[in-house]
Amino acid sequence: MLQPKTILAVDIGGSKLLTALAEVSAGGEVSFSGEVRRELAAGLGKEDILAEVTAACDRTLSLTGAAGNFDALGVTIPGLADPKTALWIYAPFSGIRDFPIGAQLGRIYAKPVYGENDVNACAWAEHLFGACRETGDFLWVTVSNGIGGGLVLGGKIFAGHFGCAAEFGHLKVADGGALCGCGGRGCLEAEAAGPAIARRYARLTGKEGLSARDVAEAARRGEAEALEVYRKTGELLGKGAAAAANLLNPEAIVFGGGVAESFDLFAEGLKEKFRSDIMTFANKNVRILKTELGYNAGLFAAASLPYR
Repeated sequence: MLQPKTILAVDIGGSKLLTALAEVSAGGEVSFSGEVRRELAAGLGKEDILAEVTAACDRTLSLTGAAGNFDALGVTIPGLADPKTALWIYAPFSGIRDFPIGAQLGRIYAKPVYGENDVNACAWAEHLFGACRETGDFLWVTVSNGIGGGLVLGGKIFAGHFGCAAEFGHLKVADGGALCGCGGRGCLEAEAAGPAIARRYARLTGKEGLSARDVAEAARRGEAEALEVYRKTGELLGKGAAAAANLLNPEAIVFGGGVAESFDLFAEGLKEKFRSDIMTFANKNVRILKTELGYNAGLFAAASLPYR
């Protein structure tokens, strides 16, 4: 059982910001109110991001009439983070580094602030609120504009010695492949995240300027090239998932993020490649799942952090 809490949930993404007031019950049910979405322009600095976050938080509090009537803030951070201090250490996507966002929000709202890397937080939320409530060992994978991973081992977040465990998106799946933002080539992130889906589709069709969502819509209309792109995406994700399973022997691997909303389009290719690449005897019962947290996984993640 959980201690019921009211959490001001803050989900900071690479290009968007979501806030809401989360009511968490003793049974782990979560309800949201006062949801606010703001787009984040590229190139924002620390002061700009803090201004965006406080504006969104203030709007949520205004919509709900909560004022100071909440227990804590939970903040998901898109990059490396120190969960002890809610320090935003570094984000390759934005270049933000050494940003004490937790301390600053704590001074503004006079409440405890809990911060964590967004994918680690999603993994923890899946354990508390989603498909893995009874699962102590699993890998959570975000597939969106980038690809990230979070590990729950023994019923706890596993961060690794340097706090950088489960960089699933930087498993190498293509020799001499596309250049990744990390500086490497052939990383899963560079080959199977949303931008990679759009690039692969453009190479096949000559259609430029589309998004992964556009390609998914074409696939649902039965377009052969779009279906092939999503099958290839699934195979690459399956290759990475099999490598992770052979190393970790988890109970489950859970997929979330914007691209995972099209899980049905890449699941077959993923599962076939996964089955072909795993050590079957050791991993024959690993479950491949879509998150139960849906589009608001980031808000669930933020709401889960005071329960770490």
